Amino acid sequence: MLHELAPEQVFVHNFEENAKVDPIACHAVNIIPHDVRRERVFRRPAWLSPEIVAVAVGALDFCLIVTTAAGVFTASSGVLDRAVAEPGCHVLTAFLAATLFVCTFDRFGGYRLAQLQKLHWQLTRMLMTWAITVSVLLLVAFLSKTSETYSQGCALTWVVVVPLALSFGRCALQAMIATKALGSYLTRKVVIVGAGNEGQQLIAQLQAIRDNSIAVAGVFDDRKSRLPTSVHGLNVRGTTNDLLDFVRRVPIDVVIIALPISAEQRLNGLCEKLRVLATDLRLSAQPLAERFHLRGMGYVGVVPVLEVADRPLKNWCAILKWIEDKVLAALLLTFLGPLMAIIALLIRLDSAGPIFFVQKRFGFNNELIAVLKFRTMYVDSGDPSGAQRTVQNDPRITRFGRYLRSLSLDELPQLVNVLRGDMSLIGPRPHAIAMKAGGRLYYEAVEKYLYRHRVKPGLTGWAQVNGLRGEVDTLEKARARVAHDLFYIEHWSWWLDLKILLMTVGILASRQNAY
Repeated sequence: MLHELAPEQVFVHNFEENAKVDPIACHAVNIIPHDVRRERVFRRPAWLSPEIVAVAVGALDFCLIVTTAAGVFTASSGVLDRAVAEPGCHVLTAFLAATLFVCTFDRFGGYRLAQLQKLHWQLTRMLMTWAITVSVLLLVAFLSKTSETYSQGCALTWVVVVPLALSFGRCALQAMIATKALGSYLTRKVVIVGAGNEGQQLIAQLQAIRDNSIAVAGVFDDRKSRLPTSVHGLNVRGTTNDLLDFVRRVPIDVVIIALPISAEQRLNGLCEKLRVLATDLRLSAQPLAERFHLRGMGYVGVVPVLEVADRPLKNWCAILKWIEDKVLAALLLTFLGPLMAIIALLIRLDSAGPIFFVQKRFGFNNELIAVLKFRTMYVDSGDPSGAQRTVQNDPRITRFGRYLRSLSLDELPQLVNVLRGDMSLIGPRPHAIAMKAGGRLYYEAVEKYLYRHRVKPGLTGWAQVNGLRGEVDTLEKARARVAHDLFYIEHWSWWLDLKILLMTVGILASRQNAY
């Protein structure tokens, strides 16, 4: 049944951070200052999506059918008096049966998250699908005149054991989903923008289908003068400004805009405003879907929505990216560990002060992260806010610091940030919160700047290997950097990351724009 998340289901525990942040700058980009009390939540892994669950369950069904065939064949070989079919025939039949079953069951929608939570539906459709699979196998055996190749007892045992094994698996899956931990992990958390007629119709339809795979985390509406307190029993939590803060604190999967399609100006403004969120953004097409056949549509439950933007690096891409970051960062730390120890010693001998420099910068979903660097400036000349950009022959930089910066060796401690999960190896470079371009704060000077925060920042990126490394002294350079960052986000692939890594080696050797 559709439900609203209670506060105690959303927030796990509170914590305080004492880092001082400009409240005006924070408000401009909807960051919650770190000197106020915030709620911290345990977030579901980005790769754990309905698509991944569907593939995983389908793969388990496939393996279960093949494994059952192998078990029955092995048992029958030792029990039956006459020899059963050649192992190759049984292997081919098992793989054919598994493929037919999984493909047919997927066509029935059996691997959709909403259907996986309906045990009765699963059991009846599985029996139907298995009956279809067996019928196809019998037809193939008859037409190919190979039916006598198989032992009737072995085949009959397998036909009976498979649905029993699949049913047991579904009961086990249902028991796991019923647990609070896994159930909350698989529930897609939805936010609805619009408390008018369209929003009310959308919520009513979601409530009518009683879909446990969807939970509404809140309703938001910008019409302050006519803002209702609740819609169909769901609280209206505030305006879209409140929504931007809300999504920073609460893990949300989908934001659905439910407004009249005729309100073009409002829809365009909301879409541009909410694109900065690291969530799927959808436009409810329920009124249009009742009249026209639309292409490029998606579904949240049974509610049709127009796909406005997808969260970057999700599903299998998120898994590949996670493996890439953890494995390569661990290998690089191991390989470069001795060099980093020598650098730390030389920093200590070169000037007084700490070895590391910690700076607050923008991270994933516009949150602030503590980025590590080797200290390259004198302690009394450091600029934690990043307001004063570094220029060539900067007097604030130490003698040894110049060598570190020219080779970008001062960035090596950020491998720790990658292992901690704050950063990626490849991605848009993290910017200091007070960094400026053309005399204005970066996020104010460059359009779509906040879009780059939809993925984790990286040690190196597409912009850096394309000649946009170093000082940003003009607005044109700032815009070019953001354009390259957005290109990377939209065209990410493992091969692109490998290309950037190889190009980075050449850029570091050239020392271009490094000071």
